Amino acid sequence: MKPGNRIGNKWHNDGSVKQDRGAVATFRLAGPGSWGLLLSCLLLAAWGTGSGQLHYSVPEEAKHGTFVGRIAQDLGLELAELVPRLFRVASKERGDLLEVNVQNGILFVNSRIDREELCGRSAECGIHLEVIVDRPLQVFHVEVEVRDINDNPPVFSVTEQKILVPESRLLDSRFPLEGACDADVGENSMLTYKLSSNEFFVLDVISKKDKSKSPVLVLRKLLDREENPRLNLLLTATDGGKPEFTGSVSLLILVLDANDNAPVFDRPVYEVKMYENQVNQTLVIWLNASDTDEGINRELEYSFSSLVPPVIRRKFLINEKTGEVKVNDNIDFEESNNYEIHVDVTDKGNPPMAGHCTVLVEILDENDNSPEIIVTSLSLSVKEDAQVGTVIALISVSDRDSGGNGQVTCSLTPHVPFRLVSTFKNYYSLVLDSALDRETTPGYEVVVTARDGGAPALWATASVSVEVADVNDNAPAFAQAEHTVFVKENNPPGAHIFTVSATDADAQENARVTYSLVERRVGERALSSYVSVHAQSGRVHALQPLDHEELELLRFQVSARDAGEPALDGQVTLQVFVLDDNDNAPALLGPEAGVQAAGVSQLLWRSVGAGHVVTKVRAVDADSGYNAWLSYELQPEAGGARSPFRVGLYTGEISTTRALDEADAPRQRLLVLVKDHGEPALTATATVLLSLVDSGQAPKAPSRSRALVDAAGPEASLLDVNVYLIVAICAVSSLLVLTLLLYVALRCSAASPTEGACGPGKPVLVCSSAVGSWSYSQQRRHRVCSGEGPPKADLMAFSPSLPPCPVAGLGMESQSIAGDESDKDPLELHKMRVHVLDINDNAPIFPAGDVQLHIPEFLTPGARFTLPNAQDADEGSNSVLSYSLSPSQHFRLDMGSRIDGSKYPELVLEKALDREQRDTHLLVLTAQDGGLPARSGDAQVTIIVVDTNDNAPMFEHSVYSTKVPETAPNGTVLFQVRAWDLDEGSNGEVWYSLSNSTLAELRHLFHVHPKSGEVQVAASLGPPETLLEAYVEARDEGAFGLASTTKLLVRVTDVNDHAPEMDFMTFFSPVPEDVPSGTVIALLSVKDEDLGSNGRITCSMSSKGPFQLKSSFDNYYTLLTDGPLDREQANEYQVLITASDGGSPPLSTRRSLTVSVADVNDNAPHFSQPQQELFVAENNNLGVSLGHVFAQDPDLGKNGLVFYKLLDVISEGIPAPSLVAVEPSNGVIIARTSFDFEQLRGFCFQVEGRDGGSPPRSATVTVNLFVVDRNDNAPDILFPLLSNGSIPVEIVPRSARAGHLVTKVVAEDSDSGSNAWLSYHIIQASDSSLFRISVNTGELRTARLVLPTDAIKQKVVVVVRDHGDPPLSSSIILGVLLSNSAPQVLPDYEDIWEPEGQLSTQNLYLVIALACVSFLFLGCLFFFVCAKLSQSPDCCSQSCCHFSEDMRHGRMMASNPCMTSATIDVTTIERLSQTYLYRASLGLGSDNNNLLLHREYNVADLRNLATGVGLNLPISSIQIRNKKGDHANVNAMPRQPNPDWRYSASLRAGMHSSVHLEEAGILRAGPGGPDQQWPTVSSATPEPEAGEVSPPVGAGVNSNSWTFKYGPSNPKQSGPGELPDKFIIPGSPAIISIRQEPTNSQIDKSDFITFGKKEETKKKKKKKKGNKTQEKKEKGHSTTDNSDQ
Repeated sequence: MKPGNRIGNKWHNDGSVKQDRGAVATFRLAGPGSWGLLLSCLLLAAWGTGSGQLHYSVPEEAKHGTFVGRIAQDLGLELAELVPRLFRVASKERGDLLEVNVQNGILFVNSRIDREELCGRSAECGIHLEVIVDRPLQVFHVEVEVRDINDNPPVFSVTEQKILVPESRLLDSRFPLEGACDADVGENSMLTYKLSSNEFFVLDVISKKDKSKSPVLVLRKLLDREENPRLNLLLTATDGGKPEFTGSVSLLILVLDANDNAPVFDRPVYEVKMYENQVNQTLVIWLNASDTDEGINRELEYSFSSLVPPVIRRKFLINEKTGEVKVNDNIDFEESNNYEIHVDVTDKGNPPMAGHCTVLVEILDENDNSPEIIVTSLSLSVKEDAQVGTVIALISVSDRDSGGNGQVTCSLTPHVPFRLVSTFKNYYSLVLDSALDRETTPGYEVVVTARDGGAPALWATASVSVEVADVNDNAPAFAQAEHTVFVKENNPPGAHIFTVSATDADAQENARVTYSLVERRVGERALSSYVSVHAQSGRVHALQPLDHEELELLRFQVSARDAGEPALDGQVTLQVFVLDDNDNAPALLGPEAGVQAAGVSQLLWRSVGAGHVVTKVRAVDADSGYNAWLSYELQPEAGGARSPFRVGLYTGEISTTRALDEADAPRQRLLVLVKDHGEPALTATATVLLSLVDSGQAPKAPSRSRALVDAAGPEASLLDVNVYLIVAICAVSSLLVLTLLLYVALRCSAASPTEGACGPGKPVLVCSSAVGSWSYSQQRRHRVCSGEGPPKADLMAFSPSLPPCPVAGLGMESQSIAGDESDKDPLELHKMRVHVLDINDNAPIFPAGDVQLHIPEFLTPGARFTLPNAQDADEGSNSVLSYSLSPSQHFRLDMGSRIDGSKYPELVLEKALDREQRDTHLLVLTAQDGGLPARSGDAQVTIIVVDTNDNAPMFEHSVYSTKVPETAPNGTVLFQVRAWDLDEGSNGEVWYSLSNSTLAELRHLFHVHPKSGEVQVAASLGPPETLLEAYVEARDEGAFGLASTTKLLVRVTDVNDHAPEMDFMTFFSPVPEDVPSGTVIALLSVKDEDLGSNGRITCSMSSKGPFQLKSSFDNYYTLLTDGPLDREQANEYQVLITASDGGSPPLSTRRSLTVSVADVNDNAPHFSQPQQELFVAENNNLGVSLGHVFAQDPDLGKNGLVFYKLLDVISEGIPAPSLVAVEPSNGVIIARTSFDFEQLRGFCFQVEGRDGGSPPRSATVTVNLFVVDRNDNAPDILFPLLSNGSIPVEIVPRSARAGHLVTKVVAEDSDSGSNAWLSYHIIQASDSSLFRISVNTGELRTARLVLPTDAIKQKVVVVVRDHGDPPLSSSIILGVLLSNSAPQVLPDYEDIWEPEGQLSTQNLYLVIALACVSFLFLGCLFFFVCAKLSQSPDCCSQSCCHFSEDMRHGRMMASNPCMTSATIDVTTIERLSQTYLYRASLGLGSDNNNLLLHREYNVADLRNLATGVGLNLPISSIQIRNKKGDHANVNAMPRQPNPDWRYSASLRAGMHSSVHLEEAGILRAGPGGPDQQWPTVSSATPEPEAGEVSPPVGAGVNSNSWTFKYGPSNPKQSGPGELPDKFIIPGSPAIISIRQEPTNSQIDKSDFITFGKKEETKKKKKKKKGNKTQEKKEKGHSTTDNSDQ
């Protein structure tokens, strides 16, 4: 809590205001929970004595109650007025350290004062107090200085300091120490240091600018690690206070070792024996060396010497840590049987020292080399009739191993007609051992095995390829002696019918075969006139068209001859069966043969029953097989009438279908169509004339029935409605008759096959090509699918065998072995040895190349270094070497001796080296041999002098100084110190760090980068205007770590980093809105911890309210009101006070005050309007709310709480309290009575609104209440009046015209407005067309002329209705008498009432007739549309979509109105594995046979389709429509259908192995419609009795190939035009089940029937229901179906 607030809450007063000495004091005068505020305001005239300051001093650590000063007396205040004037002391730092006794005005110590905690190391330390008194307000500043006492001893940051000193450090070397720190200031913090006595070090003290001291150790005697490895010293620090305090730290000096001993091996030479082919990582030897040094100087690393050649480095590997030498590569005795390895061991000292040794490795031989086989001569080929003993090849063997491992023996692969003959050591001959046969074995791979004598033995193999040359000893041979070929008759000349192929076991020319015919006579003609064979390919061609009727079988032989010497030949027999083609039309037998045009007459009694056989049509076809299978069809009559006769499908018997009656014509003309089943089908027609004869008299012509005419009464007359009904019936009947006539005409024109060019074309059976199978139908779509079982043999497609491409033979020239083939001169080998004498033709060379040695500069003369040996490839004296060295003042050459007596050169140091004078020495080592003339070789020896750490780093400057702002962030770079070292390598690498000479309390302020030397700020540098002193040490990386230091001086400058601080001492809120201007609201003080201009503060205020800010004295301000306040306009104000300092940039502090304005009752309640209107509907309930009044008071609390009161005012003579009441709290007006609009339409009263303030204020409002009318009164009819309850009667003359006024109905309504607005209506009348009434006036007038037929007595009911909600009404009944004279007695209207709108009997009959005729007409239209859609399901979609394209291509389909369309569903089966469904549309018109495929196909597919289907269509008219609407025409020759189905299963089973169909296509499915009648299960016989069915006579198939049973289980016989549900392929065990697809149905692959399996009986029950429905549908349209089919 802030001081001002604390004081304001602690003391309370009555709110008096005083002026004294020019000071103004404001304070809070409020008890707990009170609303009022009393503010006192004093003008600030002069500050007087309050503007000065008092100074006191007190020592730190003073006890509680220690006297500081008489502050009240010093300020000139009386003791008696301290309490009344609220004397108080405030401090911003530690207000609890000092306290004032208000009884005696003495300032005393209240709690412990610690100067170090309060001010740190600042030289001046004080406590700032502010003394505040009220009445008048005065503020005094008091400074209390805290004096330092020596209460803190010197303290070191650590208890023990470790110092590392190398034993090689020189005398007078200096080692900085970390000094002690004393928290006191002045003399109390001045320290002196003392070192314990020792013989090696003395203490030196460095004085700094701030009079502090830093201790430094100075070396006075050289150290020896072996004698004194560590020293323990004690450093003591003493301050200058009284009494003195001391602090000490232990110094641990560790003497570091120097590398002055080289490593030594336990033996100079090691000898090792090992076998070759050791695995990698095999241990060869474990070397051991030792070093007497310690630490890193004793750590050793093993390595191969630089003298070791690269080949040894690849073979061996040494472990740097352990000295293990291991195998790293293959060790081969044959490459080298010994190795000399030079090994160096080096310690890790600086500089490093090295030792040397030699390892001699002897390699022992193992049997690791397999024998090698070389074929020195080779015969490329050997004739199969070569003689035994012929030499084939010469073979030599060898082995790189020595001793028994190198002895080799050879052997040969068993069971070959060859053997090995040894000529001399390691040489063999391969000779022929038995006769050869190329046809049995065309070549040999002879494997020669060579085995050595090692243990285990190794062997090698070599393969010798011996090719056997061919001789002509085999004749050509055919795969089989006889082939059967099927060829359709009428083939084109030159057609390829078969390809023969013979093979010859010989090779090349001996195997080249030519073909020729074996000529013979075929009848009277030569064989060569029928067929020919190609000499090279063996293709057999038919030279002329073959005729099945002339020649059914052609048998001949083809000869094959090779080109060998002598030539050999073979023969094969071909049987060519000529297959029948449908090229003969059926021929009629009997009387029908010569009278086709006139017809055959036949008499028939009318009394015969159904099934009577009338006659039989006989026909025969010259073709055979399926082409000779005939079927009979009865052509329908032209009129479309159903014929009473039928014809047997396969028997030709004409029989009656029903009993003949009188309605049948006496003469019947029957046209029978005889059609075969070929492709295309051929037909013949027979006409049968039948005369119907009765047994009795001829029936008379029926007499014309006489129409009954009803006599019409003279009084009957047709009304207008009857005329309209009759006209409508006639119109609808005419339309019906015209529709029927049009339909009959279209059906007749479609049924006549000879009328017009628009009749249907011939149905076509589409056979398959190699791409798939087709099924064809005119009006139905069928789906045929293959089963999932293995493919049937009779459904396989045979691909023609392609003759192999002729390949030219390759000739090879034979190479013969040296010597004659007759082996008269055998092959001989001789062995010779030549000794080569050595000459000095090789100069000595150094395998290791140039040598590089690293020698430390501190080595003494006499040190020796081994140099590499040179090698000379010569022998004897030519290889004796001598060495020499180029002149040098530092080195000389000496020769060393090994155990085996060999010499090697050594380099001896003669004079100590100095790296600073010369760091590299280049020498030349020369080796010279003893030959004549002598040859020499050189190697360059590079000696690099290794540096030692003998130079300490040196800084560029001894002192670095800078200035840094106090707000410098962490990481700010202050300096970048640089030091250099004359040494090299790690001895010259310098690392920077803070020296121990830096005070401990300053070490955390700085961070030194160890590499770059950047000195950065690590923490806040402390108060401004402070000088910081630090030391940086630069130390190299040498073994002895030489170092030097430099001084850093950092002066901290002040920056404007402290924003002004603002403290509100007093603040009063809320403020009453009626306070006078100039009232003090708040007293605040500001301060800034910065110095100079950065600490000067100015204050400003920003507010929209009437306030001002005034400065009272230094850094004190008051907030005053500057004008009147109004809470209703602003209930609070935001005052923003900004305190800114004078820094650059300036900093500022903002404090926002919320000044609340307290309310007073200065506003009366206010109604929005002086008058208010309320509306209430009449007949209201008691206590219902009528509305409310509302007055607003902008005051708060009770001042703004409004209460309402009804004033006692008399309105319309009635007191207002008796009618309404007002709720006091919310102003709701309540009805105290039920209002009636007819009695009281409105009144006014006054309501008063009064607030709860003191004194209260009030306002009034006048309320006008209006009663709203409701529709609670029905209309009252005034005229005409009812007398004694009787109906008023008006007389209207019959001569009255339209608009004659009959009477006027007058009514009134006591309501008002729309509730009283009346309208008149007639709701009932004897004749509604005779009268009308005015809606608004109520005048009843005649609507037309009075007719004689109008009734005399008319009755009219008039209703009068108002427009209320809901409307109310009244009615009156009026009587009207149609008479030209007034009757004496008025008729009675009570019982007579003629209903309106009663139809007469004639009207009713006419309406029923019109409805029946209309229904019949619509039914006919619907039937015709359905029949048309069922006939052409795709006409709607296709004609619309492709009309424009048909027009564009010239096919005017609209010009042929009787054209119909059909669909072809194509199922492509590729070995019964996949099913493809094609949809095609085929027009039946003879000029529009277009095949439309709705899918994308390429040109190749179209050609294959067009040429394979055998479609009886112009190929140019095939049109393909893809998705994009493109067209493509394909021209191809039609292909013949596959005749494989003609043969029985037994015949085809024997033909599968030999039948070759050239580009054969297998018929996958039979004909798909009634136009190609197949024998079915249900229609094989005309009678429904049980039995067996065999194929038709002349079908060309075996009767055993298919037989099926029929009987009661399937008694249904397909009628004319019906589609059988099962077809049998003759000669196949398969049954094709064809499911008829409904019109416009979607293709569903699940409906496909299995093809190739007799499983159709499983679906018999499923189809039985569909067959019954189809039968019923077809009974009424058999004639139509036959004509369409």
